[in-house]
Amino acid sequence: MSRARLWSVLGAGLIAMSFPRGGCWPLGWFCLAPLFIALNEGAPGKQAAALGFFAGWAFNAAAFFWIFGTGRFAHFPLPMCVMALAVLSATLAVNWLAAAWLGRRITGKAPRALRPWLWAAVFTAVTFASERWTARIPGDMLAYTQWPNLCLVQAGSWGGPHLLGFAVLLFNAAIADAWVDGSGISAANMALATAFVVGLCVSGKMAMFERPENPGPTARVEILQPNIDQYHKWDADFGREILAGFDELLSEPRTAPPVLVVWPETAIPRQVRGDHPVAEAAIWARKLAAQNLVGILASPEGPVGAANVAQLIAPDGSLAGFYAKRELVPFGEFVPFRGLIPRWFVDRWLKDLDKFGDMSEGALDQRLLDTVFGPTAVTICYEAAFPRWARRDAARGARLLINLTNDGWYKDTWGPSQHFGMNVFRAVENRIYEIRCGNTGISGVIDPWGVVTASLPLGARGRLDADVPLNDPFPRRSFYTRHGDWFGTLCLAATALGLLL
Repeated sequence: MSRARLWSVLGAGLIAMSFPRGGCWPLGWFCLAPLFIALNEGAPGKQAAALGFFAGWAFNAAAFFWIFGTGRFAHFPLPMCVMALAVLSATLAVNWLAAAWLGRRITGKAPRALRPWLWAAVFTAVTFASERWTARIPGDMLAYTQWPNLCLVQAGSWGGPHLLGFAVLLFNAAIADAWVDGSGISAANMALATAFVVGLCVSGKMAMFERPENPGPTARVEILQPNIDQYHKWDADFGREILAGFDELLSEPRTAPPVLVVWPETAIPRQVRGDHPVAEAAIWARKLAAQNLVGILASPEGPVGAANVAQLIAPDGSLAGFYAKRELVPFGEFVPFRGLIPRWFVDRWLKDLDKFGDMSEGALDQRLLDTVFGPTAVTICYEAAFPRWARRDAARGARLLINLTNDGWYKDTWGPSQHFGMNVFRAVENRIYEIRCGNTGISGVIDPWGVVTASLPLGARGRLDADVPLNDPFPRRSFYTRHGDWFGTLCLAATALGLLL
């Protein structure tokens, strides 16, 4: 491998350090430049595709290394953990392969002045298409590299989840052009790319100035974070201890009565009928005269079948509504191509999943839940990684978004921090308040500007008593909510036009 290609692969791997827990967000602005230099100077076709693939593999292997740790926590053999990380990284790297191949074909014959813009458009178009129309986990969107910079994150409210990623790509591509060619055209593109980023920053800063210091009247929400050891959760003896732990958290003194109590994903350590209110939450709903939103694993009986469900229990203990998860986790909630997998493999490595059977998907547009905050939408676990679900529900009238999750599988790795950061983007994109409740954390409340107003850290056990505003500062939601991912569509159209020309 040539030195230029080696630097491009190393640079792509380093970008992972800009994701949550890595904390080195400035790396996102220049570590892709070596890749664009190598792609611009290299041959089109297979060489460009291979370079894109290896760069994508390095990035994803570094960003999602916690998958390896998760396998070790579950006592999987070392070779199997290595294979899982390698296969996941290779699967996610197909995006990079496609973008590199398409981009090299288009930019090779395009005017030099358009090269950085076309590279950014092609990478964004491929990311948009896969995020919109495939089950691929879109946890690698480059907008996430700038998660601490709320002034830049505000761009999502009108440009959607891909506008900030486009800015990151454009700046890197402009650096690459300027590094190789110091002509006036390259200098002008560098200036335009800088102006583009500064414009997003200034626009976001102005939006942050509009955030009120006093949000108005509030209502108390109690968020339960039991910090249960996921790897013993389904043991019969441990189940009683888990339920006693919830009782202990809910028995702690309080300074104000809650209107809503939020339990994490699959909080009850047994299967429960989806259309019957879970007894433990119903008892506390009556005691506190408050709604309880509780995650359960629904049994095959009932209207939704075996599913990952959130039940809303009314203050009188009756079932007020439920939500069934729409986006299932491969090898977590169902086994893809189960019939092709040897039985011994399922019995040995997928025993817990096989015990419950494959989960059923919920309907696309389920009835929004009625809470004191108005129509309320729910996402469960990694549905928060898919912008389309939060946007779909916000466009249907949701005024509050609640994400129930269980990141206990990942312990103290980068996974829970990355997952929480995605929720910040969903809140800003739709200008909506969001409550997040996780078994092991991170739990918290996020306002429509992405500010975390209350939180419990990863690995803590406790009850977060948070005051959530009743006023809705964005009753019409965001431009992105109302009009969809117009920016991603624009990049897709530009890529198609580039291929035609």
